[in-house]
Amino acid sequence: MLGVIAQGIAMSVNSIARDHVNAALRDAEAERLSRGDCLHALLVTVAQALAQERGIADTKSALEFQMNNLADDADYEFMRP
Repeated sequence: MLGVIAQGIAMSVNSIARDHVNAALRDAEAERLSRGDCLHALLVTVAQALAQERGIADTKSALEFQMNNLADDADYEFMRP
């Protein structure tokens, strides 16, 4: 299922993920933990979970694609000029 109904509003998987990241950052702040450490722990946890779901090669490819395309204004690698 690509979304869940929360208070009558369909949520995308991206908004669900963002909500969880924001909640984790709030929890880290409340415990006086580093945002960077929290984000790193989330990245490691998600990478491990994705590797179990889709395999290491697909996970590596997805992570490399995201790292190569972090800038919002940059063309994606597959786009022609």
